[in-house]
Amino acid sequence: MEKTWLVMCPKWKSKEHINKAQGWALFKKALRAIGTDYFSPKIECIMCGEKFSLQQGVSEAFSSDIVIDDFRHNSQESGTAEVTVGKLTRIDFKEPFLDIPEVNLTPYLKPVNAVTGYITSKGFAIFPCANGCAIDEKCQITWRASGNRAPLAFPLWRQLLSNSKDQQKSKNFRSEIVELESAFEVFFSEYLAKNLKGRLNQGTIDWLLKKQSIDTQLAIGYGEITGKKIAKQFPTEHGRWRNCVKEVRDRIVHQGMTITPKQSSDARKALFNFLTRIDSSTMEQFQIQMKDIGTDSPHLSFGMAHGTGKQQAIKHGLKK
Repeated sequence: MEKTWLVMCPKWKSKEHINKAQGWALFKKALRAIGTDYFSPKIECIMCGEKFSLQQGVSEAFSSDIVIDDFRHNSQESGTAEVTVGKLTRIDFKEPFLDIPEVNLTPYLKPVNAVTGYITSKGFAIFPCANGCAIDEKCQITWRASGNRAPLAFPLWRQLLSNSKDQQKSKNFRSEIVELESAFEVFFSEYLAKNLKGRLNQGTIDWLLKKQSIDTQLAIGYGEITGKKIAKQFPTEHGRWRNCVKEVRDRIVHQGMTITPKQSSDARKALFNFLTRIDSSTMEQFQIQMKDIGTDSPHLSFGMAHGTGKQQAIKHGLKK
């Protein structure tokens, strides 16, 4: 399995992306160009040519509603299967998942209905039904499975972010923001515990982590580690985290505040941008495993397809 990131163009809502790819999995050529420089504009949009950084691209994808499942898990596998209408087709994964993955199907070329069955950590079955196709006719179905695989075990803060994606998917935005802030506070506690060793005695570290608020931890702990005030080093990211996540979470818990989809999206982006600025190595926790990421072009692209009339936007894989 290969590791990569899912990114979305910062201009994914523009006319250049209507019914075209808005995001994709980075391919080998793009990954080589980025190296470990997560914050310079080294990615070029495959549709509109916009240049952006890895951190920007993953932030857009993480805060969107398009690839929720891919940020709930650390691995995915996809493929195209030739199936026969009215008969089961068995698909075996290249590597087993740690648990039962989520599997999504999309008809390819012909309009055939299909359902999954017998899903295990090692594979699943596809049963295609007639819908524009005759019984025994051969059709193609694209599939994608999302789940967790070793060795990319999640730290606790990343598990909490996965939980927030469950809430996002069910549109329980208040619980989502509570999970987001919990994830950040656990992340920063782990960051301090790791980086304050040797700088402060253990008693002082315990006092800071167990008895002080997240604001005090940010002010004292980060300053002790870097010699800088976090609010001055990252004023935009710190301000947006406070306004969009911390204060909103407090109002949810203490006042039962109602949350809009935009507030939820803003919270996701604010949290992601702040924690990746504090510790750039956290970018690695947002990688996914794929069977094939492509060499010179993306193996996977995605976006929102917009219908006409009263049809709503639908999510599916899109080709360049």
